Amino acid sequence: MSPNLAVAHGQRGATLIFAGRPKEGLAAVQTSIRLDPRDPFSAIYYGVASYAQYVGRNYDEAMRLARAAIRLHSDFAGGYRVLASAAGMAGQAEVAGAALRELRRAQPNISLAWITEQMPFKHDADRDHYLEGFRRAGLE
Repeated sequence: MSPNLAVAHGQRGATLIFAGRPKEGLAAVQTSIRLDPRDPFSAIYYGVASYAQYVGRNYDEAMRLARAAIRLHSDFAGGYRVLASAAGMAGQAEVAGAALRELRRAQPNISLAWITEQMPFKHDADRDHYLEGFRRAGLE
């Protein structure tokens, strides 16, 4: 892997995060964003970084990064997913509700079953934690 290739760091980071190694993955994604903040995949990298923060229960930072992802790509369902779930866990019902409405617009088929079946969780505890945030946000 080239140490200066942003996309390589981003892909490696996403893989590590969803493989249950969020700290290592977050570092790689942050390197990607630093190397090329205009990379066409930056919204995805911010989204995965927000998920890594969510897993670490850093809900405010997860929401900040999810919003950054959404600013880069206004229809980015991944950003809205993390924002809704993190806001649900943080007890920010208004933010969670607004994010869930936008998520339903960007991804009409979203449901707890879809998350369970389609998201690449390494650990059941991570999946259950994510689902709990969605329940608190109002997703059924």
